[in-house]
Amino acid sequence: MRFDSRAFLKSLSPQMMAKAVQTFDRATTVVVSVCWAAALLMVVFAIYTLSLSVSTRREAEMATAVEPNIPKIAHKPMDPRSAQMVIDRMQRRFADINFALRGSNIMVSANDGGKFRQWLTALSYMDTVSPEFRWSIQDFCVGKCTGNELMRTVLTGERITFEAQQPKGKN
Repeated sequence: MRFDSRAFLKSLSPQMMAKAVQTFDRATTVVVSVCWAAALLMVVFAIYTLSLSVSTRREAEMATAVEPNIPKIAHKPMDPRSAQMVIDRMQRRFADINFALRGSNIMVSANDGGKFRQWLTALSYMDTVSPEFRWSIQDFCVGKCTGNELMRTVLTGERITFEAQQPKGKN
């Protein structure tokens, strides 16, 4: 079967279109009109949705570009070697105060009530002598403490470091 271009062009001529429209009855015209109107409405909604999608993506990219890259905080417990170095340094500075390593904790104690100010100074000096560590008090006792100690504090040190986060990749 051969394609006849003359017949195709003749069917699209204004006279044939007018004749086709005249042969449609009223119900058929309404159905065809409603279908075309629905199709046009769907095209308008699709274009509107596409426009919203593009603008939302652009706004999301702008918000991501403006968002700061917050560093990640890493908590690392104090290793026994570093703790022993702190104890040795503190023991040289405060000879009348007892310093001991208990696991990963440092115990600062004294049995003489007259050394109370020196004991408090030793506790506050821990932060000064090793600022790379964040100190937490695990136990604090003044008065009747276990082990016949008059003053005792157990401190835990941890090293806090900041690591840069990996940049977020585009999806």
